This record gives sequence, structure tokens and C-alpha cells, in this order.
Amino acid sequence: MRTVFIFFVFVALTSCESGNSSGNEESTEMNVERYNLPNILEETSGLAVRNDTLWTLNDSGNEAALYAISTKGKLLEKRATNKTNIDWEDMTIVNGNMIVADMGNNFGTRKNLYLLELDLSNGGATALDSIPFHYPEQDNFGFQQATPFDAEGIVFVENKIVVFTKNRSTLTSEVYVISLMGGAATKMGSLPVGSLITGADYHQESKTLALTGYHKNEKQHLYVINNFSLSAIADAKINQYDLDFNGAQIEAISIIDAKTFWITSEKTRKYAAFLAKISIP
Repeated sequence: MRTVFIFFVFVALTSCESGNSSGNEESTEMNVERYNLPNILEETSGLAVRNDTLWTLNDSGNEAALYAISTKGKLLEKRATNKTNIDWEDMTIVNGNMIVADMGNNFGTRKNLYLLELDLSNGGATALDSIPFHYPEQDNFGFQQATPFDAEGIVFVENKIVVFTKNRSTLTSEVYVISLMGGAATKMGSLPVGSLITGADYHQESKTLALTGYHKNEKQHLYVINNFSLSAIADAKINQYDLDFNGAQIEAISIIDAKTFWITSEKTRKYAAFLAKISIP
């Protein structure tokens, strides 16, 4: 039986502007509803909403399939593809189709990063295109414990596919644009988040960018950037919310509105895999 948890937590909000923390912190109240996910989604890693339905996927080594879930975390539908899940990490909607990012690259050794475009309109998950890409700054594909070329967040903003990396050396997120034709990614800037980014989403109506990330101490964070623009990354004001999920592994986020978000976490020693709805003041 899936257990439902509804509770309130207190978090700290930190604002960063132009890459420097302001040092201003205030206590604020966040509302959280949490629902356990089925065992088949123990490694949930991406989240997107299509036609009012939540879709998720699992990461490396799991079946190359998409899963529809209810807002209470129940499995509604599974759609398998004939592709391989090397390391699926996130997903976003482009022109009504699902873009799946097979770009997990924990040790910087992959030369086969790509985006997979799927058509879900016919009741299946039909692969339309495979879009290979690479980071032009990467010239070393040997094993790297702290590679800056691993990524887990993808969004569609300003008619561009945007990837957010997890830079283990600097705890920044490098922001890249990927053409729908693939090829060399274009670096647009860097966000000084101070953690490893694991998920991303962009809300067109409110121009809100949301990211999830974590520290090695297992603290989990939500980052919200209002009025996000690719042309003004250096001036982005990053609002940080510390989530009361220490020991979880939050991997994905989907924006409901500028103040409300869905997140998913994979199974850890402390938590079963879960879906949560977060409302910030």
C-alpha cells in the first residue's frame, strides 16, 4: 500500500545575484505533500507534464520506457520504446513531443550523448529522431572523478533546448544550448548554485526556471529564478530553498506555476521513491 504523507516544513531562503551570495536569509514556511511511487519507479530521474498528465522515466540501465503517474503517485500507464536507456536523466516537451535526454555522464567518458524525440500522440512512444550532441570544451574522455561534463537537467526555453550540467569541481551549473539538429553544444554561461544540479524545468507563462540539486552531505535544494533569460544568465537572481528531505535523492522537477512544483526522488536508504508537491510563499 502506498503511504501518503502531508506535512509542513521550514526552510531557509538564500538569494544570489550575479554569482555572489547576498548573505540574506529569512525563515519561511513551505507546504509539502508527499506520495510514495511504485517499485517500478525506484530510479525515477525525469519529470514532465503533457496534456495535464505527469510523465516520468528511470535512469541508467533501466528499461527505455515512459511512465504516466497520477498526482497521488499511482502508475497510470507505461509506454516502452525500442531504444536503449544508456543513462536517461531528464525530459521536456518540444512542439508537443517528448524530448528524453540520454546524457548521464558521471565520469566524463561518454562520446554518445544524445536527445531522443518521442511522439506520444498515437498511444505509444514512437521514436522520431535521435539528436547527438557534444561539449566542444571537452577534449579528455578518460575517467574523471570530477568531470564538468555530466548533466541531469534539460528545459525548452526561448525556442531552444537548454542543458544544465553538474560541475563537481566548482559546484556550478554550466548552461548549454543544443540545436535541434544536434552537434556542438553552445555554452551560454554558468550558474553559481553551490551544489550538483539533478533536475530542471521552465514555465513559459511566468518565465520561471526551477532547478533541483544536492550536496555531498545529502542536503537537497530547490532553486527558483524568476524572469529567466538566456541573455542574462550572469545577472540571474537565484532563490534557494533548502528542502527537508536530507537523505533523499531528488532527481526531477516540473513546474505547476511560479510558486508550486512537482518533484520526484529515487529510492535511497532513508526514503522510498516518491512524488512530492511543493508550494513556496
